[in-house]
Amino acid sequence: MPLPYAMSPAGTPEPTAVLEALLFLSGQPLSVAELTAHTGWDEEKIEQTAQTLAGVLREEKRGLCLLRVAGGYQLVVRPELYETVQWVHTRTTELSTTALEVLAIIAFKQPVTRAEIEKIRGVSSERLIASLLQQGLIQDLGRKDSPGRPILYGTSAYFLECMGVDSLSELAEKMPQELQPQAGTETQTATTLTTEEQDERTIAKSNE
Repeated sequence: MPLPYAMSPAGTPEPTAVLEALLFLSGQPLSVAELTAHTGWDEEKIEQTAQTLAGVLREEKRGLCLLRVAGGYQLVVRPELYETVQWVHTRTTELSTTALEVLAIIAFKQPVTRAEIEKIRGVSSERLIASLLQQGLIQDLGRKDSPGRPILYGTSAYFLECMGVDSLSELAEKMPQELQPQAGTETQTATTLTTEEQDERTIAKSNE
């Protein structure tokens, strides 16, 4: 039996087949604007086609599913197949606990300066911020209008891709209630330093 989205009655590819092919070839999220440039479709048709494709993949229990992420769409492996497939990206870099801590602060406090991050953590975070910038997880959002005009940091679209979410608000909704940041409060990090931080124990005293 032919796939329900393979060819239209007129003999031209179904929109769902075109979308699936584009996302497969890309291997990464494609924004609505990028999909419009490739297909000539308007935003409404892209949204409708994406919903149809997501339904087909789900109903046929395919190995992939369509994910709305970072303002676009991406084909990803169904979560329940991760352990079965056991695929490991050889170029994936696992973040340390301290790097994850800095990334979490930036994600939920952005736009935020290095000095503000270090005030929360109690230790220098310059090298960790540089590492996150190099990996593309955070980005420079400009300068804060304050003495010294320190750099403001925020998360990138690649961060949303890695988290598998479309926006920061969606990320916050998926967090357990007890882990969600409370308004008007700041959580101080424990004063015990890890080995990685032994050479970063000087508390920052300047903005940049």
